[in-house]
Amino acid sequence: MKVIRLYAQVLVDVVFAPNSKLSFAEIQKELLGFTGIFNESPMFLQVFDNPTLGDDEKQKALREFLSREKLSPLSERFLSILVKRNRLSLLPEILKEAQAMETERNGGLIGELTSAAPLDASVAKEVEQALTRKLQKPVQLKQKVDPGLIAGMRVTISGVTFDGSVKARLDRMVQNFH
Repeated sequence: MKVIRLYAQVLVDVVFAPNSKLSFAEIQKELLGFTGIFNESPMFLQVFDNPTLGDDEKQKALREFLSREKLSPLSERFLSILVKRNRLSLLPEILKEAQAMETERNGGLIGELTSAAPLDASVAKEVEQALTRKLQKPVQLKQKVDPGLIAGMRVTISGVTFDGSVKARLDRMVQNFH
């Protein structure tokens, strides 16, 4: 989604601007902590998605919450912009995209992990770590689900595909019989 990439790019550009004393890891930690509220209290996000509340009321609610937290001015401003633009619900996806941009910025590789069914986060992390060791570069994988794979997974990084899916194995068996 272009809007997610746009917000992520702005966040990364501000953090890595010349003479910036900001730490991407610190900003990411603050904003990830904020997204934890979504999981703990789904009602929290509904306040900001409520069309009957005006922008002033939403900003007031955000300031009230932030007064109890210790966030950097950048994190507070970024959240304020997301609230103003009714994009707060996109924050988790924006942070994933920003992390991918930061990985690429530091010489890492971004790839796609496609599986037949959604993977547990720990399994996806193990695949990333194994590829990081193998390729000797940080690897970050975006997950995608394709039930057509039947089972297994397919990983594509920099145009190279590692296909361990049942579908690929069946396709190879069919080719061998012809």
